[in-house]
Amino acid sequence: MAGSDYQPEILDFGPVKFLRGRRGGRYPYCHSVIVADGEVAFIDPSADQQQCRRLAHDPNLTAVLLSHFHEDHQKYLYLFAPDLIWAPAAEAGAFTSMAGVFELLGIEDPQYYQYWQKTLVKEFHYRPLQQVRTFRDGDELRFGRTPLQVIHTPGHTPGHSCFYFPEQDILYLADMDLTPFGPWYGDRASDINALLASLDRLEEFRARTYLTAHGQGVFPGAEARLALGRFRQVIFDRETELLSLLREPLTLEELIARRLIYRKPLEPAFVYDHIERQMLGKHLQRLLSAGGVKLTEDGYVATGRNP
Repeated sequence: MAGSDYQPEILDFGPVKFLRGRRGGRYPYCHSVIVADGEVAFIDPSADQQQCRRLAHDPNLTAVLLSHFHEDHQKYLYLFAPDLIWAPAAEAGAFTSMAGVFELLGIEDPQYYQYWQKTLVKEFHYRPLQQVRTFRDGDELRFGRTPLQVIHTPGHTPGHSCFYFPEQDILYLADMDLTPFGPWYGDRASDINALLASLDRLEEFRARTYLTAHGQGVFPGAEARLALGRFRQVIFDRETELLSLLREPLTLEELIARRLIYRKPLEPAFVYDHIERQMLGKHLQRLLSAGGVKLTEDGYVATGRNP
């Protein structure tokens, strides 16, 4: 539902509340988290414009936290006072200049660059901040009586962070979203090995409830831990399929046309070609380093060695 009478679902976990995003939290929206314990904090303000507008006028609002710089997590950030905004220290530059955004994205195609520059402003209301307050791994913030612990989980982006609420035993996973699609690492600054290490770290947690920014959104602990394993396995399943394709030499451009990541052509093609190129390129570099593929005059080919 997209009409003005739309009422998003809000699930109550005491002072921690889960605000379900429009379209089930699918892009360009995401689920958000509200902390209301005297002081109010808001995490990833992209669920619903009306709810964001209401919170922006709440006199008790003291902080707006971004798990990372991606546009679908800051769609309504423009509604909030700049001095309330917190972001991961590793990505501060993406909040203070559009050049910082493009440095992390790694977009070099002029057509895509112009398209994305326009889209960030028109659809996501991007505005550079004069400065942004930052957090790092291990930081503890407190809103009223409710503490929040920052867990730096890079890979998806360099600064991607999850948030743990120890008193409620709730872990917000942000874009470690446990969807069947699996992990996304389509920026130049994304890193598969860092992502795998982050997932390993998250699997060590034994929280009672897990929240995600997309997809199902709310998971009991045991279900979430199983889902984390499946989510992680997608990375290796992609590499297995890639090695199967490379029983004959293929160039990167030929691999992009196979749509191993998105499974089918999507529009605009230059956007999804870029993402396929970034993600497949990262897999190829991993496999080259491990000896699982080699680069020949005809393209990449599997060596038959188990990487």
